Amino acid sequence: MTSVLCVGVAVYDEIFALPAFPTRPTKIFASDFASAAGGPAANAAITIARQGGAATLWARIGNDMQGDRIVADLRRSEVDVSRVRRVDDARSGISAVGVTQDGERMLLVFADPNLDTDASWLPLDDIARYDAVLADVRWPAASRAVIAQANALGRPTILDADLTSDPSALAGLVPLASHVVFSEPALAQMTSTEIKTETGLRQIYDAGGHDLVGVTLGEGGACWVDALGFHREPGIPIRAIDTLAAGDVFHGAFALAVARRLPAREAMRFANLVAAVKCTRWGGGASIPTADEVSDFVARQPSTITTTKDFA
Repeated sequence: MTSVLCVGVAVYDEIFALPAFPTRPTKIFASDFASAAGGPAANAAITIARQGGAATLWARIGNDMQGDRIVADLRRSEVDVSRVRRVDDARSGISAVGVTQDGERMLLVFADPNLDTDASWLPLDDIARYDAVLADVRWPAASRAVIAQANALGRPTILDADLTSDPSALAGLVPLASHVVFSEPALAQMTSTEIKTETGLRQIYDAGGHDLVGVTLGEGGACWVDALGFHREPGIPIRAIDTLAAGDVFHGAFALAVARRLPAREAMRFANLVAAVKCTRWGGGASIPTADEVSDFVARQPSTITTTKDFA
């Protein structure tokens, strides 16, 4: 079984279905509610496990009720949490998420500054067991160490390049990974909001050291630059119910595809497909689809969509 190590943040998401985002201070009555483990690395690990890979998560959480729930949710998805560290006197990260009827979301995020950033305890020698590693930007010390070790071993390294409270963390990690996939806001931060997407991707790719530099475009799909040039994978037409975790799911599916040594086009297509299916389902990370559920979605679509059996 293809194995991927995910490194970064795990939080607990509390998700509220809203009619619309407020335009002024007010009280809103939600029409639905869900809660689940979340965070870029955690959601990526869940995606990998549900798509038939073996996923391990290295992360830190508090020794609290939210931490218990995070671990329980990850275990239910068969993610290896043996190296998820429980930190005494720290609180687990938590997000309050509003999701509107058209699937858009707004997040309020708390990350406890007392959650120890030390990464010296990580068993870096274990990285040799994995086919690829994925890192987010929320625990930079760990991401740097893991990417460096994986690079030394010749393993693909995938960076979930998203915005963080410390912009220097993103800038410091981007040059290290073999595969970098940005969110649109993070790409704008790394380059310039006034340049075209292709120009920004080429700017980073041409700096050297990457196999692929890409960006997710929401309903527009994704595009990337590699040794063969600039490419675009169009979005899949869906009715979005909940876009929470869509980017995390994309990165997890992409990392699994890279670990399986799929060509870039197939890896991006697979990631795009799994993320699209997730957006048709309510519940944040709890609604990340399984491989069978993605196959069922494909069976109901036009024949132009590649089936998941081609990615196994």
